[in-house]
Amino acid sequence: MGTNKRYAVQYDKLMKRRVTEVLIKPKPVSLSAAEIDAEHDPVIAAQKPIPVRAWARYPETPARVEGRAIAWTTRAVQIEWEDSGGVTQRAWVWASAVDKL
Repeated sequence: MGTNKRYAVQYDKLMKRRVTEVLIKPKPVSLSAAEIDAEHDPVIAAQKPIPVRAWARYPETPARVEGRAIAWTTRAVQIEWEDSGGVTQRAWVWASAVDKL
């Protein structure tokens, strides 16, 4: 398959921007639906978010974050927190990775 010579420069710039954006704005890694197993372990939504400190996993490294528990099962907790850029992040983590503040 050939390349698009007419727009090659524009596509190259777009791809470099996307790669850079991913590297400087990492997304946390959440538990999978199979790990949460909501079918056999119902999710309970918090009526009021609970302040917590938890280990959140990013592709590069784990990070200890302060945030809020917003839902849980008997084995997992959905947390949300603001990253250093002020963006709200959410992820499901194992309950053992969460401490109530």
